[in-house]
Amino acid sequence: MEVGFRQAWLYLGFCDNRSTPPQKSRLYLDTDWCVEAGSRVRGTADDEATWLTAALTLNGATIAAAHVADDGTLLIATTDQRSLVASGQPEVAPIGEPWWLSGSSSR
Repeated sequence: MEVGFRQAWLYLGFCDNRSTPPQKSRLYLDTDWCVEAGSRVRGTADDEATWLTAALTLNGATIAAAHVADDGTLLIATTDQRSLVASGQPEVAPIGEPWWLSGSSSR
């Protein structure tokens, strides 16, 4: 994974190295989120500084599982017991969906 923010959205970048060529996609967040990595850090979509600090604990991680709950909440767990939880509820003045994946592309 990679982390960052672009324009108005926080994001996580993913790369699947199992395919040839490798495939990349991004998860954009416009909602409340929580990163759990030994301790829990919470924030909102407009909280870039907190996001970068908290999400860096996920940088370079390998995804073990991902699940979307009935309420739209996204849970991404890594192989080393870290996780990201993104609410299924949009911000007060949403621009789009609370979170979304960009299409896959090769390097």
